[in-house]
Amino acid sequence: MTMNAHIVNGASGMPHALDSETRGADATPAFRHVRSGGGIEEYRLDANGLRVLFMEARAAPVALLMLTYGVGSRHEGHGFHGASHMLEHLMFKGSARFNKQQGTSIFNLLHPVGAQTNATTWLDRTNYFNLVPVSHLDVAAEIEADRMRNIRIDPVDLETERTVVLNEHDQYAGDPLEKLNQAVWRIAFAKHPYGAPVIGTREDIGAFTRDGLFEHYHRHYWPNNATLTVIGDLGRELTLDIVGRHFGRMSGFDSLPNADDEFEPEQRGERRIVVEQPGQAGWVMLACKAPNGLSPDTDALELLGCILAGGKLSRLYRQLVVGGLATAVWPCMSRLAKPGLFQVQALLGTDQDHQGVERTIRDAIDTIRIHGVSQDELDRAKGRARGNLLTSRDGPVAVAMQLNEAIAAGDWMAYPMAIERLDAVSVTDVQRVARQYLIDDALTVGYLVDPDGKHAASASSNPASVQ
Repeated sequence: MTMNAHIVNGASGMPHALDSETRGADATPAFRHVRSGGGIEEYRLDANGLRVLFMEARAAPVALLMLTYGVGSRHEGHGFHGASHMLEHLMFKGSARFNKQQGTSIFNLLHPVGAQTNATTWLDRTNYFNLVPVSHLDVAAEIEADRMRNIRIDPVDLETERTVVLNEHDQYAGDPLEKLNQAVWRIAFAKHPYGAPVIGTREDIGAFTRDGLFEHYHRHYWPNNATLTVIGDLGRELTLDIVGRHFGRMSGFDSLPNADDEFEPEQRGERRIVVEQPGQAGWVMLACKAPNGLSPDTDALELLGCILAGGKLSRLYRQLVVGGLATAVWPCMSRLAKPGLFQVQALLGTDQDHQGVERTIRDAIDTIRIHGVSQDELDRAKGRARGNLLTSRDGPVAVAMQLNEAIAAGDWMAYPMAIERLDAVSVTDVQRVARQYLIDDALTVGYLVDPDGKHAASASSNPASVQ
């Protein structure tokens, strides 16, 4: 449901017109109601463009406050990969008013009352979230407001976190599936920054400077490049009052970076990569270019993936797992701000060759392209997807994390509309997207092989390899 926009005063919740000239220094900032859907209300803070999402949830006396910034690894330049993730770490080291030196850090003030605080970085966004007793929502908001514009980057803290991030990098590098997944994305996206690892490279992490990270911070950490989500046991009036008091005095930024000029040339031929990992079971990963996360075609591809490899009733489970060729198979559909990947991956069984499993996956895709799917298969896939969505929305943190990804993809309304969008997909849509996107010219194939294994020689005969 979409409602007409109007001006709301943060304290009273009643319509009230205020412009920048008549609003006094101590006046409550004005919020413009934008739209509502799925029990969520969207407001815009007139003073600086901050988007605010509010959802009342009275199950427990807690509140979830989350800030989603429009900056992720997609917004990093060459030689600066991993800067957003490094900055995420440094945001917890303190700001002008809240820091460990004064005993006022986020850990000093929130952890003693049982709060949960954390953050994540991904391709299109970085988010910070705090689950707190309702009585401490005001403090959480004050901390987030201060570190939005007043971060401190102490040289000692930078070196400490550099070591932490390098260790994290090495842990990811030692994960076989993560290693294969990064290799496939790197080969699939030859130009676009989606091909770079979110955590960055060892070389870039080692070269980060305090000035460079400050520059990245000051380009992206602004109210009009952020969405503030509040979910919990409180009303609209109190929520807008807290947000207005702590975020209303900030200005927006007139020159936010525009990442829309990023370009990935059309793929015109199959690409292949082999990753060698001694002592590991084999993996096969097939990935095709897919539309952005808001496209209706993405919904059709997600259901296609479920029919193909989602659960024990899927086509590939019966062919690969029941058939003894693999021990697991599953799909993955990225929902990003820009076109991403549709992936199908299989963990091989003992002494099974990669090419045989790849051929089985490709044959199953070709069958859907030629013959389509049945209505029963599609209904079963919709039921599975619907159930997964509903059971994954248990509690404020779970809801906020899903909202976070919808925000990053470009529209938070994708969250409340998700089931309706999936329900609208037809068998014709599924066959059409299979024909349009799951084509050889848009395909990237990745193998994880044991160089000492039985089928290593044939699997590694591909042109690209990673040790």
